[in-house]
Amino acid sequence: MQINKNKQIGSSMYTTMFLILMLIFGAVTLMKLWAPYYDDMAVGTAVKNISAEEGTRTMGPKEIRATINKRLQVNGVQLDKDEILIKKEDGEILIDIIYERRIPMYGNIDAILKFQHNTSVKAKG
Repeated sequence: MQINKNKQIGSSMYTTMFLILMLIFGAVTLMKLWAPYYDDMAVGTAVKNISAEEGTRTMGPKEIRATINKRLQVNGVQLDKDEILIKKEDGEILIDIIYERRIPMYGNIDAILKFQHNTSVKAKG
């Protein structure tokens, strides 16, 4: 039995470079997209907490919006006035937070992330 010494065992340099580049691409993409998702977790927590508080039942829309923004300010998250929709309907206060974030990715490629949270609180009175 004769062994062919020219037969390569393992991956080539090009395959190894391709795998390394793919890992780097994935890591950079994850790092760029992590921040908006982390901010969204803070928004979700703020919405959940404000709906659980008893004092929310007596607040007006401006007070609710200000309270949400104060809680988000701790985490460095800012929502515009038109991204927080508050309305009273059938004895309930409906809070909808709908917003988008545009993240520059690579060159002229952007990622657009859409987030939505909603809750309802029984209004007092």
